[in-house]
Amino acid sequence: MAVSDLKTKARDAFRRRNYDLALEMYLEALRFDADDAETLDGFFTAATKSREMKGKALFGGMFSKVSIGTSRDPQKRMAGCFRALAKRPDDKGLLLALGQAAGEADAGETAVAAYKRATEVDPDDAEAWKRLGQFHGRRGRIKEALAALDEAVHLAPRDQESVKLRKNLAAEGALQTGRYDKATSSRELMKDQDEARRLETEDRRQFTKEHAAQEVEDLLERIDQNPDDHRLWVRLADLYLHQDDEEEAMKALKRAASLDPENFDLRVRVGDMRLRRLQSAARTATEAAAAAPDDAGLKEAVQQAKRTFLDAQRKEYERRVDTHPLDLKERFRLGRTLLALGDIDAAAAEFQQTVRDPKRKTESLVHLAKCFERKKLTGLAVKKLEEAIQEFPTLSSPQSKDVYYAYGTLLERAGEAEKARQVFEQIFEVDITYRDVSQRLDALTQG
Repeated sequence: MAVSDLKTKARDAFRRRNYDLALEMYLEALRFDADDAETLDGFFTAATKSREMKGKALFGGMFSKVSIGTSRDPQKRMAGCFRALAKRPDDKGLLLALGQAAGEADAGETAVAAYKRATEVDPDDAEAWKRLGQFHGRRGRIKEALAALDEAVHLAPRDQESVKLRKNLAAEGALQTGRYDKATSSRELMKDQDEARRLETEDRRQFTKEHAAQEVEDLLERIDQNPDDHRLWVRLADLYLHQDDEEEAMKALKRAASLDPENFDLRVRVGDMRLRRLQSAARTATEAAAAAPDDAGLKEAVQQAKRTFLDAQRKEYERRVDTHPLDLKERFRLGRTLLALGDIDAAAAEFQQTVRDPKRKTESLVHLAKCFERKKLTGLAVKKLEEAIQEFPTLSSPQSKDVYYAYGTLLERAGEAEKARQVFEQIFEVDITYRDVSQRLDALTQG
């Protein structure tokens, strides 16, 4: 059967809401052409719908036998990833593995699709954004590549690979957008060339310390001419950060935020920088106390620094949630902070909201279990962890082992020794070196 026929059958099955059949057809199509954008989009859409329906999978138990990391053949690893993703389309580990295998197989569209979905699953994963930008760039999509690399650099400003990729693509984009064919005079052509060179030079200087000082001077002159341009202040802050001058960077960011008070992202950057400084102070206090364990004053300083950091986190995340009450990522951060502060009821209320977010459902269930256990509601805590482990039909990822371990630990504390032993056995079966699972299992078996 031709690939086009398989795609037609898949679309027909999808329209009939037979998502498992649609997946079977898309998997077969991908076996013949694993780099077709339309097939990839259909595959992930059908997999998501099938997952939402939570019906019995057409593929039975085959996913538990899938091996994606042992073959040297990237095509075989891609096939394994696709089969597993049909069951777990939001498994970030599988998506990153697919992207890597696709890159090795020179399947650019598949790499783009995999890394794009990984960024949707976890928007804070700088590596996924970097690879997405890299493969967009290879496909000649400069605008999309730069947008992805901007995210990567924002999340990990010291990642030199992201910086270099962004610099090279910015220079290439400047050349592509030069208006040589539209120039009406040699003067206009020279102006375009000068602008392209200026953009490339700025991008190069932005991330190298050797040129940062000169770039700061140039930028300050431009700010003198345009003091109300918040974008110049943001750029200045970035330069100061690459010079490790957080104090001046903070001043520049605050100025930018004051010029554009409705810019939520700018206010988030200011808040994040303030929190990083407080976190660093807490870390410094902890290290000092560790060096002098008998100093009661240093121990008290650690507690005060940590409390100051957590109080600032609570205030910052509450402000963000008040501004964007539907932002479940910020609600999740607020919930974790409230839990750390001991405000259990308020934390549980946030996690009861964020459990609706597919990207944070599992973590929210685990944190809800912690809240309920702290409230002495052990039955409810067990119930939430049982919901969490339903997200992992196999123990194939670090997160799945973490969830099973938490479940076994809670069962043990609740006096359910035999059930706990069975859970630890499942972990032991796939990873004997995981944490202290071997010792826990020995103790439960002897008991």
